[in-house]
Amino acid sequence: MTQQALKLGLPAGSLKDATIDLFAKAGFNIVGMERGYFPRIDDPQISLVVLRAQEMGRYVGDGVLDAGITGYDWV
Repeated sequence: MTQQALKLGLPAGSLKDATIDLFAKAGFNIVGMERGYFPRIDDPQISLVVLRAQEMGRYVGDGVLDAGITGYDWV
């Protein structure tokens, strides 16, 4: 049985730097976030996509993403 990667949405804009710091504190390294919408992380079981925080709930709700990071104002 093939395991699929966790599809995780990361916020663009003002939450971007805080999110990168949070993952770094947890021991993960994210690269390429400043250059595009599909950064890489040093865990093959996680797939990342960068979205506007306002869109995160819709993509998680529709099943496109498994989870997403956003601000309280968009939950």
